[in-house]
Amino acid sequence: MTQSVDKNKTGVRAVDRALDIIETFSLRERELTLVDISKKAGLPLTTVHRNVQSLLQRGYLEQDEISGKFRPGMQFVRIAGILIQGLDLVQKASPYLQRLAKTTEMNVNLSVYDDGEALCLVNIESFHNFGFEIKVGQKLPIYAGALSKLILAYLPEREFDRLSDTFKTFTPITISQRQELKHDIESIRQHGYAKSEGELQLGAVAYAAPIFNYEGKLEAGIAITGPEHFFTEDKRPQYIKALLLAAEEISRDLGYKKVY
Repeated sequence: MTQSVDKNKTGVRAVDRALDIIETFSLRERELTLVDISKKAGLPLTTVHRNVQSLLQRGYLEQDEISGKFRPGMQFVRIAGILIQGLDLVQKASPYLQRLAKTTEMNVNLSVYDDGEALCLVNIESFHNFGFEIKVGQKLPIYAGALSKLILAYLPEREFDRLSDTFKTFTPITISQRQELKHDIESIRQHGYAKSEGELQLGAVAYAAPIFNYEGKLEAGIAITGPEHFFTEDKRPQYIKALLLAAEEISRDLGYKKVY
């Protein structure tokens, strides 16, 4: 009995170490050496080497032939594809998001709430190649940017209460105080959409709208993003109208019935 328990503990420890290694990678550090992984994961170099070899064999890691550095492998893409393609939300929203991208020529994103952050599930990049798109799988703070604030605005009040008094800023325009954010949230609920100008990146403007499910609860948020000079006075109303229409149609396909 004791021997069986010890084996179970060993197995769990091995899984934990493998996950510790995988989680050392980030958008900023996509490639790492064995020494880098060892330091970031806090694991002995020999342990890292042994686990990395297993992850390489299973396709969860790849090694660059020139630099010798390691990066996440295509196995993650396969698994992520299974998850995302299986999401009813993404399947139903995609045609409307594609149309929205074509109509506005903006970057289009769909994000959901994920434990204090906004998680991107869909990213359609504009053919203009603006250069400040949000990648699928990327998470953003729930207080920064139109899409994040939009999601927060329609969440239960307790989610707002979980936030700290001051926030990390990405630009001088990023909201940094709870009271300012609360004012923004009230405005979002009143108008039915959110906007931001330069909160995550200077020069970028974004508008976001909510998607509701059959229970009338927030399911996700969608947003359009582009350079400030694209959002001219005559174009903004057109963009907002197209955005709200897409959000309404996706909500309808999810079973939402608007109460007038």
